[in-house]
Amino acid sequence: MKKVFFLFLTSIALCISISAQSELTYKSEVFQSGIFQGGTKLNASQVREVMSGNDEALGQYNSGRTLFVLGQVISYPCAAMLGWDLGTRAGGGEGNGTLLAVGAVGTVVGLIMGFSGEKRVKNSVLLYNSKASNNSVSYRVNFGFTQTGVGLSMCF
Repeated sequence: MKKVFFLFLTSIALCISISAQSELTYKSEVFQSGIFQGGTKLNASQVREVMSGNDEALGQYNSGRTLFVLGQVISYPCAAMLGWDLGTRAGGGEGNGTLLAVGAVGTVVGLIMGFSGEKRVKNSVLLYNSKASNNSVSYRVNFGFTQTGVGLSMCF
């Protein structure tokens, strides 16, 4: 009887850990944001591996990641150009209007692309979790009387 009870508790614990472990969370902090699974931060290739079974969420993640990186590639150099020109003007020098305009526009465009990419990544996590909860491990425990006494069945 002790073996059956231990097996029953182990099966329930395994089902709970499997269903809790598959859920992804997105945390956005000041200088670091990322996708976590069970408290562990995942890199891009691990996220793609986890989402490989959900094509829609994977597509959202890939497009969001591309937008985010492209936004960074555009906004950082443009912000440097903007800062260079503003620093020149603040120091009493004569600034370059074209440099100022390109820097300002590029910074704004890059930030918009970065924020919309981050939003797509968040949406991909929500989409993945909604599909994962529909396909989660379900189990049913039944107690009942049998010909030899009391019976216990666990269906997955």
